[in-house]
Amino acid sequence: MGNAQNINWQDIDTVLFDMDGTLLDLHYDNYFWLHHLPKQYAALKGWTEDEAREFLKDKIRTQLGTLNFYCIDYWIDQLEVDIVALKYEVQNRIQFLPYAKTLLSAVNAMPVQSLIVTNAHRKTLAVKDDTIKISSYVDEVYASHDFGLPKEEPQFWEQFAGQFPFDPARTVFVDDNERVLASAAQYGIRHLIMPLNPDSQRPAQTMQQPESYTGIQSLAELIPA
Repeated sequence: MGNAQNINWQDIDTVLFDMDGTLLDLHYDNYFWLHHLPKQYAALKGWTEDEAREFLKDKIRTQLGTLNFYCIDYWIDQLEVDIVALKYEVQNRIQFLPYAKTLLSAVNAMPVQSLIVTNAHRKTLAVKDDTIKISSYVDEVYASHDFGLPKEEPQFWEQFAGQFPFDPARTVFVDDNERVLASAAQYGIRHLIMPLNPDSQRPAQTMQQPESYTGIQSLAELIPA
């Protein structure tokens, strides 16, 4: 689809950022759901950690792509554990991806609006705000739970535009989820950027449709010249 460095920033009014795996290292979330929560859940149920991990994986997989997948209240109800308290226990793992703050500073220095548009539940957002003040780096933060739809649904973008009118042709959207990018493409957002290294502790992910989006190895590639 092109090179991120070829974006003509004079033609951009709006920059939309996903949060986890885009600005923030997805290692925190992966560690929480694959290690910390299974360990605590195993202790609660009297299971082995592997048994708890497989149980949770199966249960979470059934909600993939739905709002429940991202909903802390849903998982608190389903698992009967205080997810928020457990998230705070490993908050030291919350950190920005390399060059994220540099990119945000560069965008904020330009006459554009910068927003976080995240599928993360607002209770998750609160944990990250308490830790690294993520909301302070952008003009506004929108959570998909505010609209009752995940970003994977094309209708999400119609509802989002109802609250924040923007020109899709003059917008850059950065997200590590290819299903979300496909939804944004369907709405007409022109510049779609996919970070390929959302988790600093894991190998790079591959794009299923490399002709449709611009993959970047590092956020440094997106910093305006």
